[in-house]
Amino acid sequence: MSESPLVLAWGPSLIGSTLGLWMYGIALGQYGFYLRAFPLDRRALKILVLLVFIMDTLHTYGIISYQWGLFLYCHHNASFACLSDLPWEVFMCVALAFGVTFVVHSFFAHRVWIISGRNSWITAAVSVTALAQFVLGMACAGEVIRTKNVTVLFDALSTAGSSAALSVVCDLLITGSIFFYLRPQRSGIKRREATIQRLIYVCVNMGLFTCLGSLVMLTLYLVQGQQYLIGAISSTLCKSYVNSMLAVLNARKFIRECSNATKTIELPTIPTSEASTAEASSSGYPG
Repeated sequence: MSESPLVLAWGPSLIGSTLGLWMYGIALGQYGFYLRAFPLDRRALKILVLLVFIMDTLHTYGIISYQWGLFLYCHHNASFACLSDLPWEVFMCVALAFGVTFVVHSFFAHRVWIISGRNSWITAAVSVTALAQFVLGMACAGEVIRTKNVTVLFDALSTAGSSAALSVVCDLLITGSIFFYLRPQRSGIKRREATIQRLIYVCVNMGLFTCLGSLVMLTLYLVQGQQYLIGAISSTLCKSYVNSMLAVLNARKFIRECSNATKTIELPTIPTSEASTAEASSSGYPG
């Protein structure tokens, strides 16, 4: 019974960390596929993908290191010190989680800008909510570092709860705008089965998965007395964003192959080379 506080507090975190390791393995495979499939991508895009992958790798290391220390030193010790004395890996993970979310949101904001035909209003709305989410998230990370108390992350009234709410708004804006601008009625694309499948595939990978994760996070913040359940999703949400970004980039190969096979109008995608950039610009889709 003496270990029950530790189990109740960090059991959900262990479950989330285990799922996070599995999702990191998926991201590793997706990053390898990206390197093989798109060696001619612009340098800026490749640097961005590498940055996100490095941040995700450091986040994974921090999770493993913290969970190892938790079980090594606190397995038979349910004292308050084991719950409150946080190693530097926890601070790093918190900051990296908000940082990865911001970078991926910015990536999707650029995608919205392309797909919407350079609509500055919807792009600005996505960008502002992404920036506000990041600022509040980093403020929460600073509060964790100052107080050395991770329970700050579980308070619905803290900056962490506000950041989660803004993340939901940002994901909804991204998903809704992409669906609006890619729907067949607007684009004039024929309702062929292959085209509809590509449309659904792109929409799901460009926001729906992360949107559902953000909604789950916000819901858990609103469930009083169950704050530690947030640990089950907080360790995986960051990796959901990474996998979503990589999936969108890798989907270009499938979309183009499908477009060539069906001879339908190709959906706008990110150019893979300088030549493709020029071609995309002449077609009305900026790179």
